[in-house]
This record gives sequence, C-alpha cells and structure tokens, in this order.
Amino acid sequence: MSLVPAGPYALPGVKMPSWLVRFDKDGECTSPGTAAALIEKIRTSEYSNVLFYSHGWNTDFGAAVDQYSRFLRAFEAVIQQHPLPGFSPIFVGVTWPSAWMPSTPGPQMAAGDVEHKLSEADIFEKVLAEIAADISNENRTDFYELIDTGMLAREQALKLARMMSSIISRPPEEVDGATSEPIPEEGILKLVALMRTAEKGSGKEDIDTDHIDTIGGGAGPLVAASESWDPRDFVRLASLFQMKDRAGRVGSRGVAELLRNVLSAAQGGVHVFGHSFGAKVVLSALCAPEPLPRQPSSLLLLQPAISHLSFAETVPGRTGSGGYRTALRLVKSPVFTTYSSMDFPLHNVFHLALRRPSDLGELQVGAAGEPPGRYAALGGYGPRGVEDRTQIDPIPDAGDDYPALAGYRIVALDGSDKRITSHGDVANSYTAWALCTQIARA
Repeated sequence: MSLVPAGPYALPGVKMPSWLVRFDKDGECTSPGTAAALIEKIRTSEYSNVLFYSHGWNTDFGAAVDQYSRFLRAFEAVIQQHPLPGFSPIFVGVTWPSAWMPSTPGPQMAAGDVEHKLSEADIFEKVLAEIAADISNENRTDFYELIDTGMLAREQALKLARMMSSIISRPPEEVDGATSEPIPEEGILKLVALMRTAEKGSGKEDIDTDHIDTIGGGAGPLVAASESWDPRDFVRLASLFQMKDRAGRVGSRGVAELLRNVLSAAQGGVHVFGHSFGAKVVLSALCAPEPLPRQPSSLLLLQPAISHLSFAETVPGRTGSGGYRTALRLVKSPVFTTYSSMDFPLHNVFHLALRRPSDLGELQVGAAGEPPGRYAALGGYGPRGVEDRTQIDPIPDAGDDYPALAGYRIVALDGSDKRITSHGDVANSYTAWALCTQIARA
C-alpha cells in the first residue's frame, strides 16, 4: 500500500502545490493514481512553470520529503526577495528506493539529517536485503554466514567478492548493446581497499588513479597489505554500484514516461533538476529512446554523482562521446551543473570506486582542482571535454548577476568557497538562485 495519497502531497513549510510520484527499483510507477491525477491537474490548470525534481541517495521516503521541503523553502525565500513576474508553479517530485549504508565517517550521501532518519542498524538491514535479493539462491546461505562472521580472512573475503561480482559487473541496462567485463575477486578486493583508503583520508594523494588495475587479477600493495576485511565494506561497495545502475534504470523507464506526459500536459515551462544520483535519473529520462514531445526549459544538476566526462565529445579510453551528451541539445537553455571540492564523496571517493568500463563517461545513458583521472565525478570537479562550456567561480548568491550565457551549452557553478559545503548541502540561497535564474531566462 502506498504511503503517498492519490493526490497532492503537502510539503512542510512549502507554499506551492506539490505532488510526489513513486517508483520501484525497476522503474515501475507504484502510485499510478497520483500520476494520472497530476497530469490532469497540469493539463487543466494554468501553472506558469512545472518544477520536476529527483532526489539522490536517501534512507527512506521521509528523507526525500525532507530534501524537497528544504530546497523549496530556500527557493521560495529567494523568490520572495526577488520575485518572478507571473510565477505560479507546481512541484513534481519523484521518489525511488535508494537506501545506502554510509561509512562512519565517510561519504554521507543522503540529503541531510532528519528526525525520521533510519538508524544505522535499520539502514544496514535494508541494504543487506537489497543485496541478498541479487545473490543466487545456492549462495545465499553462505552469503549471510560471511556477513555475520565479523572480520574476514583473505580467503573468506575472496569468496564474498565472488558472490558479489554479478552485481558489481552488471552491464548498464539503459544502453542498447552495452556490455560489461566481469571484475575478478582480486579486483573487487582492490576496489574495497581503495574506497576505504580514501574515506580514511590517508594515502589518496599518492594514488595514480588512471593506472590502477582495478579490474585486473594482480593483487597490488593495497590488497596484499590487508590482513582482514570488514564484510560491511563489501555490502556498501555492491550497494554503491546497485544504486547507480538503479538510478539509470528508474530514469530511463518510469520517470521518462512521467516526464514526457508532464511536457505534453504543461502549458508553461518545465524545469528539470536532480541531486546526486538523481541527476542520473533525470538525465536518463531525458535521453530515453522515445523522443520528448518538446524541450524542457532548463536542466539543473546539483552535485551530480556521474562522470565528469558525461557530456564530452570524446572520452579517453573508449570510443564515442559521453553518455549524456545528447541532453545538451534536448534542453532549451544552457545546462547548469554544480560542483565543489568540499563534496567529500564526489571529490575524494567516487573515482576510486566506480571504475567499470560503463562508468567511464557514463556509457549508461577551477577551485576544485583538475580531475584526478578519467573516472572523476562531475559533482567533484565540473565538466570536461565540452567546447561550449563556461565556468562561474564562485556560484553567485541570491541577487548577484549571472553573466550573459549565449553560445554556451553547459555552465559549471563552483561551490567550493564554502557555498556548497558537503554533498547534501544543496538547499541554500546559491542553488535556489541558480534555479531562479534559469526560470527567469527561459
């Protein structure tokens, strides 16, 4: 039974009408009555704009509600000070199952602490169930025994890595003809070691990230030096890949259909934005095979957890362009994307963990420094490989003028100077003003 009533969903402290449409892990809409009522409401009402948003990693539905509420409260505070003439919006938020177990300390990928946030034990049980569902029946008993063992010896760690290989090596489903090389057990151990090294903040400066043999069979010094292994690290790594792939699947299936219906029904502009893996959701929706009925007015990517080469004309290490390059011509105005050196998971960890062939340039459809390698995150370093791009450093605060952007297709907004202070710090006056600017210029 859906927790969302078939109709609008009142977000705490938000004035504009808001609707939430839910999707399951396969991209099937689990609130079809709400989706149908929403489209009819948009079709028969005179809203000036539709704001279409996807969250990224969250612990539960309540955390998504919290993220949407905080962003929209910040946005409404900005437009109260800087009114948009004739602005009468409706908000559409998509929700999808995206629970992940963060490290302690480590990459806090959810949108913020909220009262209803699940406990660490609850999160682990939820994530473990997600991973176990993808483990073959004949291996599931051994899987649970290894997870319950405590610290693992090397042979036990290799056995657990072998069980998870199918999850980590799964090819991207939203790209026709895509394949993925299986990652051997030693390679998975190396990924776990690299991610743990980065999260502890030690040794990462000495890692040549473009020349790590993460999918090869060689053990390497990081793996060889490990005497014991925490099984929770394997669960977290597998879930990281699982959630990234799920974001693409949810976006290219159900969210794509919802977006097409919203674009057909809306009389005014449709402004699309997403946070973290939510950026992958909305980009996959935009780039789905079935064409859009018309162009969205704008696209805003908030600390996107995707490749910094997603929009590149060419991607070093493979043939073809970035997986989401076509999105640049599908949107009327220049794409805005934020990045920050203060985003620990995207600036320090992403490029050490997500290193499959399909992660390079997202084959799956400044102040932050130079990208440390080909696998760097867009939200950690900004876009590369795009000729018609420009950078604004720092991201302007509410009321500050944006420069003329004619001729550019993508605009990188640097939040490193304490303007975007963490991965989840996207509900503030800077990001709200970016959206306000896009709406005003559409």
